[in-house]
Amino acid sequence: MARLTVTVITQDEEANLPRLLESVRGVADEVVVVDSGSKDRTVELARAAGARVFSNPWPGFREQKAFALAQASGDYVLNLDADEWLAPDLARALRAELDRPEGPRAGAFRIHFRHRFAGEPIRFGQMWRDRRVRLVRREGAAWTGSAVHPKLRVPGPVADLPGRCEHLGYRDRAEAERKLTRYAEQVARERFREGRRARPWDRLRWPLAFLRRYVLWLGFLDGAAGFTLARLYARYDADKARWLRRLEREVGGARGRGALASGVRELGRRAALGLASMLLPRSRRPLPPAPALRKLLVIRTDERVGNQLLTTPLLRALKEGLPQAELHLLAAARQAGVIESRHVDRLIPFEKRLAFRRPWRLLALLRALRRERYDLVVEAGHWSGFSLTASLLARVAAGSAPVVGHLRGESGRFLSHPVPHDPANENEVRAKLELLRPLGLLPRGLAPETELGREPELARALLAQAGVAGPFAVLNPGARMADRRWPPAAHAAVARGLAERGLAVLVVWGPGEEPIARAVAEGGGARLAPATGLRELAALLREARLCVSNNSGPMHLAVAVGTPAVVGVFLSGDARRWRHELPGFEAAEPRGEDDARAVLDACDLLLGAGGGRAPALRG
Repeated sequence: MARLTVTVITQDEEANLPRLLESVRGVADEVVVVDSGSKDRTVELARAAGARVFSNPWPGFREQKAFALAQASGDYVLNLDADEWLAPDLARALRAELDRPEGPRAGAFRIHFRHRFAGEPIRFGQMWRDRRVRLVRREGAAWTGSAVHPKLRVPGPVADLPGRCEHLGYRDRAEAERKLTRYAEQVARERFREGRRARPWDRLRWPLAFLRRYVLWLGFLDGAAGFTLARLYARYDADKARWLRRLEREVGGARGRGALASGVRELGRRAALGLASMLLPRSRRPLPPAPALRKLLVIRTDERVGNQLLTTPLLRALKEGLPQAELHLLAAARQAGVIESRHVDRLIPFEKRLAFRRPWRLLALLRALRRERYDLVVEAGHWSGFSLTASLLARVAAGSAPVVGHLRGESGRFLSHPVPHDPANENEVRAKLELLRPLGLLPRGLAPETELGREPELARALLAQAGVAGPFAVLNPGARMADRRWPPAAHAAVARGLAERGLAVLVVWGPGEEPIARAVAEGGGARLAPATGLRELAALLREARLCVSNNSGPMHLAVAVGTPAVVGVFLSGDARRWRHELPGFEAAEPRGEDDARAVLDACDLLLGAGGGRAPALRG
């Protein structure tokens, strides 16, 4: 007889949870409820029914379901949503399968769903065909797939169970439109980040999707409900394509290269790799002991502000761990001022465009780097992506000296001391600090830092120009990557909430973002900041009580300058990697455009119940 655990994730499910719990009575040996901050009686009802209840701040659907699975102790686990429940025939079939003397037939089972629309069961169309893997052997099971539509990875073969799992579904058309509109955006953003792009024939999605659901799958037999659902899901398909086109337009450079251009580029890349392997053989010199290191070079060619700032904890650890060594940093020229710090003895600005526009200047730079005779070169690019430019620079600059860097892609050709990434280090700063491992050095804190913005008079002038007085919050609704932008209307709702908490709100913006910022300011009753560069923005952030920002450079800049409270808004499950593990930082992951509460709750955690009170500054 196999033991069964039923797992449920909840938030404010007081109305639905009792029906689910009653349907699994006598079927489940254990019920695990993972709640993400219910304000109603959800937790009380779950405990009264004998469930094991865990509290876990919302990390996303996939991650929350994975957390629930990790708490289960049964041999098999059945995952249900709070608005689902077992019909009696499914409950009997499920228990009979688990009670088989020889054990269940399979490692996982598909369950047939009966969905409802406006309270009525749907018997045709797409919804009637819906089967999902929900019952799995616990050992070896895992939640994978997208953050919006996670799937169970299952051990062994999959079988079907007779009976139906009832699903409350959409209460009315308005709820269906609201949810499908939100899902379309989230799915499109995920697909865009995976490299998917809009195609010309996507414009046929609406009519084809409607005909498939309404005619081919007999949706018309459900009457008016079938017609409505066919239209809604056809629009859902069309909206996903529309969002892909929008992201392609807003992010820029999204249209993929043609086959010929891609082939030529790959050929050039392969030629460069082969030539570099012949002319620049990998150093075989052992790494000198730490006290013997006198001069080292760190290479970080990425131009993005956040990525530069996330390198500063590594620079600090190198300088404080090797106080006798002269530390040089080769960084993107456009953002050189961001990364200047007391830990860098010499900053070497680098422009990638030199290779094509002024190759003689690039050659002069490479000769100058070789003359420095570095004892060690650290290639500090992302652990997740190989940069041919950074790897070539590191190999040329090192000469016969050792090169340390993360092992990824083709980087092994250039590194004398490759560092494998530890998947346990999900956070980007902790991953960067893995490069200390070959040197035997310890981290010296996780906080990024910058010298930008140490001019309070500059901030005061900007605040006076914007008409802001008293305690204020900086709100950044922009982002370089459009798939990281929470919509202006949502930021406007946050601005109104911060004003209710006694803070003036200043909306800042970068190049090309003024229309977004203006929409937030006008919709949220906030002030629009004057045009600011990084220096001016840093000065404002040093004076602010709070910063709310999309996952972008200004978020990391706020942490680096010491803004007492920083809330990062994450839309695509990125919080684990890009958040800051510091007392004054909170990651908010709103479920959609109307979930301003998730962001305001994060603000309240940092500011305290009084709204305008700032927490103590970090040490």
